Amino acid sequence: MNEDAELITSLIRLGFTQYEAQAYAALVGQAPLTGAEVGRRAGMPPSKIYETLNRLETRGVVLVNRSEPVRYAAVPHRSLLDELRTRFNADLELAATALDRLPAQQEPGLVWSLGGRDAINGAFARTILNAKRQIFAGIWDEELDDLGSLLEAAAARGVDTHVAIYGKRVLNGPRTYDMAKCGASARLRLSGRRLAVVVADDTDAVVAEFGDHSPDQATLTTNPVIALLAVEYIKADVSGRILIEALTPAEYKKVQKDPDMQAMLAPLDKKK
Repeated sequence: MNEDAELITSLIRLGFTQYEAQAYAALVGQAPLTGAEVGRRAGMPPSKIYETLNRLETRGVVLVNRSEPVRYAAVPHRSLLDELRTRFNADLELAATALDRLPAQQEPGLVWSLGGRDAINGAFARTILNAKRQIFAGIWDEELDDLGSLLEAAAARGVDTHVAIYGKRVLNGPRTYDMAKCGASARLRLSGRRLAVVVADDTDAVVAEFGDHSPDQATLTTNPVIALLAVEYIKADVSGRILIEALTPAEYKKVQKDPDMQAMLAPLDKKK
């Protein structure tokens, strides 16, 4: 996405319509322009430019010089963004107050489905932020870009935080476990898929599957049985790594040749 497209997308997220975003972007940094000039710079249909500029004037986004011809200028973007920030923060506070007054009626133990990396990482983040006593997490380098600072903050506020890291990243504060080698072998065995887990206070759990060639999906639950399974998965993985490192090379090769081990850890495509 080029710089102009990113600007238009950002303005739309701030509440502008497509045409409003294009018109404002065309005016920023320019001497006052006529409506026709704005339309040409913005690539807008002539039939749309004046009604769009009128809406922007009403919203206080553009200034109008009613000379002959009429000319338009953008409100300085710093002033505009400060005003939007103030307005949005006030709206967020009002919404939070109103929502807090609503009764919380949740049926415990339900399992919810999530799809998409952003939604999943958002669920991970909420689980970490809401933790009061303990966190168990099995996280890959890719997720630590978004979640690493939250896990460090959880440890800093006194939450007993354990993080198995399937990669090379490090964290300051949580008790971490180097699972880089296990992660590499698991990714190979699972054809590029990887499992990530966050469990808070033995009840709130997010279990996600990310894939190189498959959709990202997850479950979100307060079911204590699923939370227990997720925590035991992390503990078993860490324990396995510790036991492997305690073996001599000859002992490890012997374990690898065990029929049960070979059956359990064979790549999925070899089981079909």
